[in-house]
Amino acid sequence: MAFSTNSSGLSSEINVTPLIDVLLVLLIIFMVIVPVLPRGLNTELPSANTGQQRSGDADRPVLVRVEIQGVEARYFVDEQSVSETEVSPLLLELLGRKVERRILLRADAALDFGVVSRVIDAGRAAGTENVALITPGSEARNR
Repeated sequence: MAFSTNSSGLSSEINVTPLIDVLLVLLIIFMVIVPVLPRGLNTELPSANTGQQRSGDADRPVLVRVEIQGVEARYFVDEQSVSETEVSPLLLELLGRKVERRILLRADAALDFGVVSRVIDAGRAAGTENVALITPGSEARNR
């Protein structure tokens, strides 16, 4: 039994060089297509010479803070400490003086959502147009 060492037969090895070339080309295409940083449009907002400026307390939203202390929640409306039953009447009074009826709500993360929901309901009953939730990340962006 003799084995032939002729190289005239077909080779059973796979040439991976063209596959690597195709892979690198695809990698470069994806790197170009997918942006690394989000891009935005630079725009200049027009300024108005007429119209009235809103300033002071009439334009500032009402800040409602709910903190957890022990097992119960403490409520603050514009830095004034109030009980849960006083939140709705005070919001009704404060929002009645505002041009834009907005509430900023900051609540502890450990609070039950039912507490936050009751404050939102009190704001809706007082006639608020918008309720915005303040989170730690949004405070850092606004500074």
